[in-house]
Amino acid sequence: MMSIQIEDDAARVLRKAMLGRGIASRKLAEIAGIPFEKVRLLRKNRADAETKKRAAEALGMSAERLDALDTAYADSRRGNAGFEPAFPENLFRFVMPCPIRALPEMVACAYIAADFSRGNAVVFDCGKTAEKLIQFLRERTLVPTALCITHAHFDHAGGADKLQRAFPKMQIFSAETLFHGNAGTHFFEEISLNGLRVRAVAVPGHTPDSTVFVWENPPKPFPPIAFTGDALFRGSVGGCLPGDLKIALQNLQTRVFDAFPPETLVLPGHGPATTLANELSQNPFFA
Repeated sequence: MMSIQIEDDAARVLRKAMLGRGIASRKLAEIAGIPFEKVRLLRKNRADAETKKRAAEALGMSAERLDALDTAYADSRRGNAGFEPAFPENLFRFVMPCPIRALPEMVACAYIAADFSRGNAVVFDCGKTAEKLIQFLRERTLVPTALCITHAHFDHAGGADKLQRAFPKMQIFSAETLFHGNAGTHFFEEISLNGLRVRAVAVPGHTPDSTVFVWENPPKPFPPIAFTGDALFRGSVGGCLPGDLKIALQNLQTRVFDAFPPETLVLPGHGPATTLANELSQNPFFA
């Protein structure tokens, strides 16, 4: 399977940790005992090892995992994101451009689980326009019965209206339709989609509506498959506003890592596939 670029390097992970914990550069310099100028270098991934170590510890992260992430990130920039777990033959990933001014090369992932014998499919996120998905579905005479949206950001849900116009009978499942703004106490929902048993899990943090969809009965011998959107990437998590990172990590730990087996595949909205076990052992946010 062709690999795709890892989403974040160590500098971006550290910036996410600072923002999500509400720690500005001068505050980090103070609590980590490092000069302010070195924090500025840190944010650009140009800091020395001791500065990175102190900053990581102050942010509750692992410097060793950050170093390993940088190595993997550099490899992925050269076209090798490392080993990816295999997908079922009827599960397809689409990597679609979603450029913005700050990130002109940004891409996002969407997925289609197809049932060719019945001529239907389930879509997990749809990108900015959904054009590649519509083309794929029509060429293979598949009718999507459901679109599962991990969160409402344009790069994951922007094409939802266009996809539904193309397939008017398609249902849309999102935090709004599943949890009705009550994700704090009602955060699991079972969905049966033409033989696919899917559990929706509310994981507010990156956004209030962040949802992980876990396909619990993929073809054997595959383990459960979690479509995580921006909640969880290889080596990182989605950016959070100040105060929200703690909530995001708690929700991921208790509602995803503790609720599903470690071999569960993780198919994120950006970057290569991974597993829950890999993220518990390698992700700097879960050190």
